Order: sequence, then C-alpha cells, then structure tokens
Amino acid sequence: MAASPPRPFERAVILAVGSELLGAERLDINSLTMTAALNRCGIDLVWKAVAGDDRAELTRAVRRALDDADLVLVCGGLGPTDDDLTREVVGGVLGRTLHTDPAIADAIAARFAARGWTMADNNRRQAQVPEGAMVLPNARGTAPGLWIEDGPAACCCCLGRQARWRPCSTTRWLRSSSRAAEAAGSCAACCA
Repeated sequence: MAASPPRPFERAVILAVGSELLGAERLDINSLTMTAALNRCGIDLVWKAVAGDDRAELTRAVRRALDDADLVLVCGGLGPTDDDLTREVVGGVLGRTLHTDPAIADAIAARFAARGWTMADNNRRQAQVPEGAMVLPNARGTAPGLWIEDGPAACCCCLGRQARWRPCSTTRWLRSSSRAAEAAGSCAACCA
C-alpha cells in the first residue's frame, strides 16, 4: 500500500525572536511579510508573537505554537551570540540533539578567510543543527535556516534580518504537498 502524500499546511504560527523587538526602536516587519505569504497560500494564521532572548519564554512559545499549528515559522535567533537561542530551543522542544555540521563550519570559516578576517570561535555555533533538520543555505550570511519536520508539523527557522527573508519564493513550499522536497529548494529563499 502506497503512503499517502503529506497534507498541505492548514494552520500557522509566527514567532519573531529577539529582545530588541520588544522595545520601541525595532519593528517586526518579518511577521507582516510572512502573514501576507500565508494569506496568499490559504494557510490560516492562528497567532503571532514576539519572544525575547530568554530560553524559558522562547521554550514556552515554541511548545504552544507546535500545539496550536502544523506550521511554525520562527524568525530570528540563529546568529553566533549566546542569546541566539532558536536552534537550541526548537531542537530541545522537539527532542532533537544538536550536532555540528562540518560542511557549514567549513563554509563559515571560508567566508571569513575570503574577506581576510579572523573568525571568532562563537561563529561555530551557527553550524549546530538539530538532528533530522534540513539545512537551508544562506547565500548572504553565515547562519543557515533550518527546516524540521515532526510528525504532521513542521518548523521553519529563518533569519531575523528582514532584508534576508524572501517571501516570494516561499509561496511554493507553503502550498506544497511534498513539503520536505520543496523546502530544500524554495524555503531556502527565506534565508537567501
């Protein structure tokens, strides 16, 4: 008996991550762009929120998002600093251990070397990937995005900088019935 194709996404949650978004000086423009993409695809946005750079708060938000939706878009918190917690928190909530992807670590080191810069050790954090995650290449920076499926749900972790999120190509994977295959090619655009 053939396996049935994955069902399209129906309900989504958007989490913007970063304490800077909780103040009055930085706007969360990404969630507006993501909302428009979800609307174009007919995916209901259940709720959206901003979580600061606090492990406990972000963990609660990711758990609730996964309870409420089959698609969770997490924007931000993938950089090299200690307060960039998205990969660890999402991996932890999903019960996935992190491992260092040597190809990502080498690419980050090569990017620094090509510019004649010395890479600080904290940049290696960006090469940590939760078990089973699909890496979404980032042609404009060092931190890749991540696509993680967990049963019927999926979590897409994208970069926080608005200029690096490309919603136009994301429409394809949001509509896709073969979610992982489309994610590899077109969800990467959100990190390009």
